[in-house]
Amino acid sequence: MIVRTARWIATATPFRGLAQSVIDRLRRDALLSADLLPYDIHRFDRRFWVIKETEAGTRLWCSLDERAISRPILLDAYERSETRFIASVVRLGDHVVDAGANIGFHTMHLAKLVGPRGRVDAFEPLPYLADALEASVQENGFEERLRVHRLGLDERAGVLPLRHAPRTANFGGGHFAPNDRVPSNHADVVVPTARLDDVIGGAPCRFMKIDVEGAESRVIRGAEATLASAKPVILAELHDRQLQIVSGIGATGFIDQMIALGYRCARLNLDGTRGSRLDRYDDPAPINVIFDPHP
Repeated sequence: MIVRTARWIATATPFRGLAQSVIDRLRRDALLSADLLPYDIHRFDRRFWVIKETEAGTRLWCSLDERAISRPILLDAYERSETRFIASVVRLGDHVVDAGANIGFHTMHLAKLVGPRGRVDAFEPLPYLADALEASVQENGFEERLRVHRLGLDERAGVLPLRHAPRTANFGGGHFAPNDRVPSNHADVVVPTARLDDVIGGAPCRFMKIDVEGAESRVIRGAEATLASAKPVILAELHDRQLQIVSGIGATGFIDQMIALGYRCARLNLDGTRGSRLDRYDDPAPINVIFDPHP
């Protein structure tokens, strides 16, 4: 009832901005509400997961109760722009990296695109997500081309607390925890970390997808040798506030970091193409962008 009223206000009155903020907050609170769930969904359990055949022709294990990622995938509505862009860039035989693989929607697509002679290195530190990811690797028969790394990419090797929201309907949002009090409905789990340069060495990486909830800048700091030698195209998230919390650098600072490494930044259009160039980004709304190496 509250959401319906807020929607009416958003469309029928001058208070559109305020009403939309209320709707967004209600949706977020619903995703983080433990009371709405009958059991702990943060484990890979085949009784409560199903296999979804995606439009890309891969098979993916999805949770029946997860609303932020699995549900859009089940409805063929998940990150369509990103999917189109990836298909336009990645080719047979490529070596690619998926940092922040989650349950593996883009990971499986990448594995299909690179083919049996290609290679995918996927990184997912949360155990229950990595379990689902590995099950999908086996379901598709991608064991020879796709390696799952159960660790988080960072600027140095070690261990770090990863903050996530257990017993909620949102599998996204796991991020390196700042040194503060753990919020309600959240928990920290210690995970291993590594530098990308140390994991893949001098491999000729063609493409990288980086969606690591604010640690994007830190991932790049640990991948500078790879960027210098392989010059991969990079699809990454810009989330100003989260970058500040996790990496100590805002979205504009991250763009500046990439420019210093010889990259230019462009918006990702809805049709999956490169949009206008970005030299700064201060909007609070997260967006996905493309980083291309200068010729």
